[in-house]
Amino acid sequence: MKNLFKISAAVSLLMFFGAAKAQENINQEVKVIKAYVPVINDAYKISELPKIVDTNKVITKFNYEILPVQYKTVFYPKQIKPARLISEPLSKLYIGQAKIGFGSYLSPLAEVHIGSKRSKQLNWNILLHHNSSHGKIKNEVNEKVYAGLSNSLINGQIHYFAKKSKELTFGADFANKVNYYYGYNPDVISETIHAPLLKDSIENQVINVFNIYGNWRTNYIDSSHVNYNIDLGWRTLSARGGINENVLKIETDLNYFFEKEFVGADLALNYYSYSGLDSVENGAVVKFSPWIGVFGDKWRIVAGVNTFYDQARLEYFFSPRVSMHYNVIDYFLIPYVEVNGDYDVNSYKDIYYKNNFVDQLLVVKPTETKLNMTFGLRGNISSKIAFNAKIDYSKINNQHFFVNDTSLLLQNKFVVVYDDISRVRILGEISYKTSEKLFLSLKGNFYQYTMDRELRAWHMPNFTLSLNARYVLQNKIILNANVFSIGKRYVRDFDRNNSIVEKQLQGLVDLNLGVEYRLSKMFSAFAYFNNISAVKYYEWNNYPSQQFNVMMGVTYAF
Repeated sequence: MKNLFKISAAVSLLMFFGAAKAQENINQEVKVIKAYVPVINDAYKISELPKIVDTNKVITKFNYEILPVQYKTVFYPKQIKPARLISEPLSKLYIGQAKIGFGSYLSPLAEVHIGSKRSKQLNWNILLHHNSSHGKIKNEVNEKVYAGLSNSLINGQIHYFAKKSKELTFGADFANKVNYYYGYNPDVISETIHAPLLKDSIENQVINVFNIYGNWRTNYIDSSHVNYNIDLGWRTLSARGGINENVLKIETDLNYFFEKEFVGADLALNYYSYSGLDSVENGAVVKFSPWIGVFGDKWRIVAGVNTFYDQARLEYFFSPRVSMHYNVIDYFLIPYVEVNGDYDVNSYKDIYYKNNFVDQLLVVKPTETKLNMTFGLRGNISSKIAFNAKIDYSKINNQHFFVNDTSLLLQNKFVVVYDDISRVRILGEISYKTSEKLFLSLKGNFYQYTMDRELRAWHMPNFTLSLNARYVLQNKIILNANVFSIGKRYVRDFDRNNSIVEKQLQGLVDLNLGVEYRLSKMFSAFAYFNNISAVKYYEWNNYPSQQFNVMMGVTYAF
């Protein structure tokens, strides 16, 4: 060991002195080529994880249990102060309203309506109304002729809400109507035949109608009661020339509700008696219409029959009664099919109200609708828009059509001709309503007639179209607009050989506008502008209607 140490020390000394001598000969000058850039080498990590290799494995096993223990809690409800409901004040109801106005063609208007205030049991109202016109209009040959008319009405009604879903209504009314036969055929006027133009020289018709009626009905919604609706009435009509018509009406509708079925029947007895009219007999018309209805969540079917017996004519009439409705989307889309028929007596009052210029002694036969089939679709596009569209086919016997009575010199009255017809009607209507401020409605009817004997469906238009609008501006100004259009019509005429020919009445468009301004809750002013386009049209052959006319007035609530 001592020799090894001596050798190591000698080698170290030789190396030290050798290095010192070499440094004495090294050039001390340093040349810098570029800046020093330190470089750090990437770290190298061992990717292997340590493992414990143990040949002796010990598995621990143990069992545990959770003992349920209820934690006792205490709840103390906090007292809430009672809410105070502030009821909205009811709007004030006035007991009545008066309306008075005056318009073109010397046309006065007066109306008074009186009614009860709020009541849960009893409501009553009285209506007094009069409107008339005393002016002259230009006829087909531009002669001014007196074309007066008058309508007066008195009506009173009491409505009583009894207990146990029962209602009782009693009422009476009196109507007076006057019109003048101012129309005539200008072709029959000559130097020796002069048409009457003044009021005192024109024949008129005066109709008085008195009606008294009552109704008793129930509104049960359970299956333990029979619902009924009973109508009783008596009507008497008197016309110039000693003409009288009396009608006694007894009608009732009965129905009983099971779990998913309705069973019911409609019964009616109308007795007609006349005086002053020839070729008409007194007698009763009896109707009996039993039916049964079944329904589900989205559908409803009613099936039955309509039967009529005419005592005066000894006629029996029968028709089916079927209706099917299916609610595809809850009241938004409802297709429906209906098949039925009807028997219309055509009373003296009904005919006169259709055409005020009929012959005073005219008696019209009953109309028999043998079959009426309807296919339709109705519903709501939204909560504001509703629609209805349908097409129906009707087979009608003894359909009457108004034609001029050519046996009269002036041909200024109407009689009827009859025909058995087929009719196709297409109806479409849509309405839009936003609360009480805006309302719009559009309705159109399109007709096609197939005649058996007559050349045309006299005085019947091929279409009718109406547009109605109402807008309330800031609860002060009320605007009403109405536009209606009637398609072309044909009237019966004769040529020089006394052969039947057709004469066309042109279609028309009539625009009407109404404005009402509420000065206060009690007082308002109004103005109605009728036939703004000043169209000269004929509702009935040889009878021109009034052209542009204005009605202005005031209303007062009390």
